[in-house]
Amino acid sequence: MATSAPLLPGSTARAIPRAPFPWRAIAWAIVVLVVAAWSAHGIGFDGAAFINGWPQMTAYFAKLMPWSGRGWPLAYASEITARMAETLKISLSATVLGVGAALPFVLVGTRPLAPGNVTYQVARALLNLIRTIPDLVLAALLVAGLGLGPLPGMLALAILTFGIIAKLLADAIETLDLGALEAIEAVGGTRLQGALFAVWPAIQSQFWSFTLYCLEVNVRVAAVLGLVGAGGIGQILIRDINFFKYGRVGMIIAATFLVVFIIDTISGYVREKLK
Repeated sequence: MATSAPLLPGSTARAIPRAPFPWRAIAWAIVVLVVAAWSAHGIGFDGAAFINGWPQMTAYFAKLMPWSGRGWPLAYASEITARMAETLKISLSATVLGVGAALPFVLVGTRPLAPGNVTYQVARALLNLIRTIPDLVLAALLVAGLGLGPLPGMLALAILTFGIIAKLLADAIETLDLGALEAIEAVGGTRLQGALFAVWPAIQSQFWSFTLYCLEVNVRVAAVLGLVGAGGIGQILIRDINFFKYGRVGMIIAATFLVVFIIDTISGYVREKLK
């Protein structure tokens, strides 16, 4: 309970309430620390081994630098460029496919737009199922069925994008003031007309922001999907790591960082303009 500080004699100033002691915040902080310590102990975390491993880690990263004596083989740049272009194609195709599938799905996966409660519950259950599958696991399953190459990687990212966009848009729609939608339906408009002329204008800026965010995520994820044979820059990255081609690994990491940084900067600028 808040208390007030005493006033000075003859003072007419209003008493300033004294803030209560943050017992609840301290209690939650202790709980979080205890859970974190229990988790670290459960996985066998060894602080001494972590600290002692830093020299080996720094020595490994030093081998990736162009001034390490091994150098960066510039003749290898053409293959990196081709693989990076493949990664961007995978990301862009997956984003377009996933977003295109999510838009009509929102009509049945959102409570205000769904034709019935059963349809809504089934759609939500499907979304929850999709979002529980890790991207690497999904890509590995598709590689097993479709073979090596960029196609399974693109499909895995498209499914991931579908789940993210459908969930975010559905949540955004359910927080809207639905007066305009109800007015359109009251004068004989269909549910689709209400979605186009009442709901879409209200979520349009959020839709583009979500789409650009998914494109950023897809570029980063596509860079590692090659680890399971799903094409892209990650496929030659894991190959060169296994063969200790440190110069090539350094070039791949630098190229990936540069491309992701450029895309993040551009999409961040566009999102700011959409606000």
